[in-house]
Amino acid sequence: MSNNNPANKIEGLPKGFRPMNSAVLKLEVPQRDGYHRHWFRGTPERISRARQAGYRFVEAEDLGDDAVNSFDLAGDSDSAGSTDMGSRVSVISGDDIAGNGQPSRLYLMECPLEYYEAGQKVLADRNEGVASALRGGKIGAGHDGETVYDQNNRYLKGTAPDLFTPNKRRR
Repeated sequence: MSNNNPANKIEGLPKGFRPMNSAVLKLEVPQRDGYHRHWFRGTPERISRARQAGYRFVEAEDLGDDAVNSFDLAGDSDSAGSTDMGSRVSVISGDDIAGNGQPSRLYLMECPLEYYEAGQKVLADRNEGVASALRGGKIGAGHDGETVYDQNNRYLKGTAPDLFTPNKRRR
């Protein structure tokens, strides 16, 4: 028989314990192995682009016992933290109003890690192309309408100091 006396020693810490002086991120969610999770603004064009990139909506049951941090002052403390009426995990963004006068939402979506890494490689290749052009002083080189006069009157002639080194993304 256990007594609830405050003088009794506490047996371990409760599941999910966080001290009051630790930071809590509003949009923090648990990661899922093999997937990349991301919050998207709930506009039709952003959701459409995310779906084209292989993202799908995260459903409330996908989070299991883990939940979005709930900052709802008058809401149910046992809820999953999602403020969506349906099963999709979403929260009110708090920064603007949608066209229908309602606050805009952020939706939690996920895609397989292979899709995410392929997208990041495309971005890194494009950025490296720009950095390479800047290093070589060839900004605008080869574009339609460029003349020899344009090439000869560039600000930087020759090679530029190496200001750009490719950034290897960490997981």
